[in-house]
Amino acid sequence: MASSTFDIDDLLKIYGASPDYRPQFEHRVNIVKSWNIPPGSRVLEIGPGQGDCTIVLATAVGESGHVDAVDPAPLNSGSPITIGQSQAQLSGSHLGPRISWIEDSPEHYLSTITSSQNPYTHVVLFHSLWYFSSLSTFPPLLRLLPTHTTPDASLCIAEYALRAPSLASVPHVLAALTSARLEAEKETETNVRNISGPESIKDTAVREGWSVKEEKVLVPPKGLHDGRWEVLNILSKGFEKEVEEVVKRHEGLGGVLKGMKEAIAGSLEVVEGGVKGVETMSVWAGKLEKGQGL
Repeated sequence: MASSTFDIDDLLKIYGASPDYRPQFEHRVNIVKSWNIPPGSRVLEIGPGQGDCTIVLATAVGESGHVDAVDPAPLNSGSPITIGQSQAQLSGSHLGPRISWIEDSPEHYLSTITSSQNPYTHVVLFHSLWYFSSLSTFPPLLRLLPTHTTPDASLCIAEYALRAPSLASVPHVLAALTSARLEAEKETETNVRNISGPESIKDTAVREGWSVKEEKVLVPPKGLHDGRWEVLNILSKGFEKEVEEVVKRHEGLGGVLKGMKEAIAGSLEVVEGGVKGVETMSVWAGKLEKGQGL
């Protein structure tokens, strides 16, 4: 079956994004292409957020396929555009009929729908695992998938690889680790709520009966700003205030966080352009299949 063609200019128009956002869609298209999702597929996307990867998936499945995008985040969350506003805009495009938005936790959603009648061929987690409160919440989700997926279904996961392909991406790796360490203490709602590297993700999935069919580590396109945004967050006054709160309860940990921030600032000294020159770390993309017994 022929694969779909991805028109990034069309995706930018549908999403209402400026040309500066192009690397974001190039990244998503590269990842989705690596999974080789054919037209006609039924995809369960977990954690779609504002839907930028969702419309790439909707392009991949074609008119005969469908994407169920499940996210527990309230529709009024997000800035400057809320999740609800973004979903409404995407639903109004020619890709809209291929997408169903579901405001629910994936565990609750899967536990309440009828199994086997219209099973999913692919389950996708695109940069969503780090939003889980911890990797320990992943296995219960994996245990629900077999009864709602086809025998040859694929579990497609993309997450940061904790690998720096260049000196310019080292600050991003350090910033992600720093953010996760703070989150472990404060239980805030940051972009990095836990750090799950490729080996941890694979080990967890394998223990639940899945096996790795294909995997690769991709270097994101130039201009993908995720790394710079994460570094700016650590260098912000807001991070400094949060650390001061930690110091009141745990002076030693506060010192560690301050030291990690200094390390990030130091790593910027060898990045041309400083924080503006920060690049995003590599991304691991895995395609897993059910093992025997699932």
